[in-house]
Amino acid sequence: MSGNGMTGKSLKDASTIGPRGQARCQALLDAASALFMEKGFEQTTLNDIFQRAGGSRTTLYEHFGDKAGLFRVMMEENSERFLDMMAAVADAERDEPVESALTRFGLHFAQCILDPRTTAILRILVAEGNRIPDIADAFFRDGPDAAVGRFAAYLRGLADAGTLRIADPEVAAQAFMGMTTGNLLVRRLILPDLPVPEAEVVDYVAKAVRLFLAGARPAA
Repeated sequence: MSGNGMTGKSLKDASTIGPRGQARCQALLDAASALFMEKGFEQTTLNDIFQRAGGSRTTLYEHFGDKAGLFRVMMEENSERFLDMMAAVADAERDEPVESALTRFGLHFAQCILDPRTTAILRILVAEGNRIPDIADAFFRDGPDAAVGRFAAYLRGLADAGTLRIADPEVAAQAFMGMTTGNLLVRRLILPDLPVPEAEVVDYVAKAVRLFLAGARPAA
């Protein structure tokens, strides 16, 4: 399990350790993230991380706790970056036609989920979730659950305005996100070294949006 210190916090919250300390922590985090993506969580050792990043065990233990702590911060920073970008997309969508807005959101969501770092995190959680349940819980709370909440708020606004017919915005948000990634994500998880062509993602999302709208548009 994770230790104390900086575990569970992003590096930008660690202002008390000074620029040099933050640089050392960032080097450890970058090395760990790269190694987790290359070798997986279980096969990555602390020696692997130190060999790539330098630094000391004292720095790691003090600011991350252990290897699981490094993974937690990697996961949290990825979720934060994803949610920040999603919020920016949502702000830009407010005055767009619904189909265009949903397509842009769906593409953004699919691209974020299919990103190598995100899929590496998902593969680690599938393999190690039972051993690090607190981190797995944090992933759902800070990532998918937060994303569903934000998108559901957007759908609720459309439903209140009569633009779409949606009885349960949260269920609709979950369904839409599943529709825009579905088979693409399964392939990415099983074959992580085989990128999904951008044109295929665009086509997949466009079809998912049309299918979603076919069930959500008000009756004529």
